[in-house]
Amino acid sequence: METKEKIRNLVRQAVEAYIMEQQKARQSIAILLTYPTLHPAVVLKAVTPIIENNNVTLFLTKEWQSEFSRKSYFVIDEMSKQEIKEMAEKTSILVVPVASYSFLSKLALTIDDVLPVWLAIQYQLEGKPVIIANHQIELNVYQQIHAPHSVQDRIQAYIRQLQADKVKWVPLETLEKTVEEVWKSYKEKKSLILVKHVETVFRDGSKEIVVPKNSQITSAAKDLARELKIHIRKL
Repeated sequence: METKEKIRNLVRQAVEAYIMEQQKARQSIAILLTYPTLHPAVVLKAVTPIIENNNVTLFLTKEWQSEFSRKSYFVIDEMSKQEIKEMAEKTSILVVPVASYSFLSKLALTIDDVLPVWLAIQYQLEGKPVIIANHQIELNVYQQIHAPHSVQDRIQAYIRQLQADKVKWVPLETLEKTVEEVWKSYKEKKSLILVKHVETVFRDGSKEIVVPKNSQITSAAKDLARELKIHIRKL
C-alpha cells in the first residue's frame, strides 16, 4: 500500500510539473477591453481563441463584465496604478481589441491621463509589444469620401506615429495570428546593454541591473559595470 501511494505521488508530481511547463510555454498576454463597440459579438469572436490558447490577464471596464461572467478578470476602474502595474509585469504583450480616437491620439502623443493609455505606455516603456485592432477606427469608404481631409490626415498621422513606435495596427480578424507572430519575435528579441544604461543605474544609486537572459552586453558596458561595482544579472 505504501509503495502504491509513493507511485501515485510520483505520478502526480510528474503531471503537475508537466502542466507547469506547458503553462510557461504559452504566451502571457494582457487584453484591454475598456471601450464600447457596436459589434461586441465580433470582438468576442476575435479574442476568444486568444483567451483559450494563452495565459491571459483581462483588464475590463464594468460595461464588459457581463461578456466574461465565466472568466476571471480585473475591473481596471477599481484598481490602483500600482496594482495594475504589478499585474501587467506578469505579461509580455498588451492586446487592445477595441480602441477609440481618444485612445489613439493620446497614445500617439504619450498623454497618460486615463488608465488605458497609461497602461499601454507602461508596456511601451518596458519594451513590450502593444497590438491594437483597427476595429471602428479605420475609416470606411463613405467616411473617406465625406470626412474633411484635415480630419483624415490627423487620424492617419496618429496611426503613423503609433506604427513608428512599433505598435502593431491590425484588422480585428487577424488579431490571433498577429499575437502568435509578435510573441515569437518578442521571444527572440535581444536587448543591447550600453554604457549609458550602466551610468543610469549608477546615478540612481543601485548596485544591480536585471536584464533579459538573451541580452547582449557591450564590452564597454561590462568594463564600466565592473569599475562601478554594478552587478549585471540576467533572468
